[in-house]
Amino acid sequence: MNEDQEIKGAGSELWVEPAGEMSKLLAERKRWFRSVEVERKQEKLFELEALLKGLVVYSNLNNHPIPDRSKLLYRDFGPELEVVKNALVRSIILIRSLLPETEANILHFQNYVETRLLSDYQRAQVLSRAIQQRTPIESLAGLCHSLIDFSELAGNLILLEDKRYQVFYYLEQMVTREIMRNNYFNPFRALGFAPHYDVARSPVVTGIVKGIQDKNLRKLFSVILLLLFKLLRYNSLISAEGTDLPRLRDALLLIGLANSESRLLIESFEKFFPAKIRESGFDRSAEGKRLLELMDSFAFQLSAEIRKIFELELRNATTMVEPKQLQNGIIRARGMLNSIFQQAIVEMCRVFDPELEGKRIFKEFVSQLEQSLKLRRDVWLFAKMLEKQEQVLDRAESGPSMDPIYDSINTLRNFVYYYQNLSFQFVRAYDREEFQKFFDCLDSAKVEELEKPEARAHFRKEVHSFRMFLEASLNAISHRAELEPIPFGTDEAERLLSQFLQ
Repeated sequence: MNEDQEIKGAGSELWVEPAGEMSKLLAERKRWFRSVEVERKQEKLFELEALLKGLVVYSNLNNHPIPDRSKLLYRDFGPELEVVKNALVRSIILIRSLLPETEANILHFQNYVETRLLSDYQRAQVLSRAIQQRTPIESLAGLCHSLIDFSELAGNLILLEDKRYQVFYYLEQMVTREIMRNNYFNPFRALGFAPHYDVARSPVVTGIVKGIQDKNLRKLFSVILLLLFKLLRYNSLISAEGTDLPRLRDALLLIGLANSESRLLIESFEKFFPAKIRESGFDRSAEGKRLLELMDSFAFQLSAEIRKIFELELRNATTMVEPKQLQNGIIRARGMLNSIFQQAIVEMCRVFDPELEGKRIFKEFVSQLEQSLKLRRDVWLFAKMLEKQEQVLDRAESGPSMDPIYDSINTLRNFVYYYQNLSFQFVRAYDREEFQKFFDCLDSAKVEELEKPEARAHFRKEVHSFRMFLEASLNAISHRAELEPIPFGTDEAERLLSQFLQ
């Protein structure tokens, strides 16, 4: 494959206007959507698209947080099958909600008729008409029929004692083929962006785009922003509610979709969009150079964040037995993705409006400077918490009561929970392994074992070593370019420290 062919890969299908049969399908789907009288129809159709896409990409194990691939053929794929089944059931619910009530009733009755009343020849004729998918409603109804069958199959496969990879793989292949052959609702067909929901819901962003004079550049920038906003919307569907492990695992299908779409975006930012910018000559301007720099930087950062999510936050997610551990991993993964996509949108918009404040686009926006300030404060706090822990352990050498150690470790664990959920996402990729080692050490520490002097000495050594690492990290963070002009004020940090220690 030569370079030109590579450039025409990721992103190129969004640049070409649909034509011929594809244009007709898109026009028919638009007409159908306008006629649908259902509350929140945009949200429902978007969620359906996300689930259908997720079901397809979930068949690729590269979209699963499984670090050890050496025993894939022998591990239990029951949790993955349950994720697929739940996605199928949710898709069926969404499809039925988008169909007119009469069509939904016909669908239910037709299923009864097909299985009980029709001859083989008549049943074949009904199936033949369903396969033709002459209208969006027929297309949805046919898809619903198939997904019902697959959900029942998945439910029975889950009951098998031996649920190896092959069981998961062949079910996913059948589901994928059904989705890919759908005329109107195959999310991978070259339909471009769907105007029902693919919009940048920000008047500020709309104004910036409209202000770009060059037509081709305006179109290019619009495509970039729409892709980023779409990824944010996919991310908004990731749920971390409840403490039921199977329900929490359902988020892994959408996280797999986020991984797949992010990889596509990274490739687009590395090849297709830069080629278009150079082709337009915009790369010779200061704004063009800045946009190219941002795309290159964003591609690198997004790749690092995805790696962190799969190798640290959600490592072996389907085998986790503690719901809180999985829930926290999902929350942090969602937060990391939100942060990087929002940062990309804001920074790219600043190319054309340098004075733009991020909170004008996203109310919850946290700038790069704010992230660094928060991280510096909380790493300082972490080091101080460990210093207090060392002091408690030292005093316990001569004291008869273990109560101070119990209390101190509980306080430290509460702080770590705070840190993991608010600041850990801002830690650089190459430092995260050290943090994770200490988190694991703290989780595995049995307070009753610390009554033994040798266990207490070992734990104190771990605490001290990690405190030294934190102090070195704090020094490196303080030398970040955005922080060097800002001295570290301890007032707020001291106040927070006293709250944790009280």
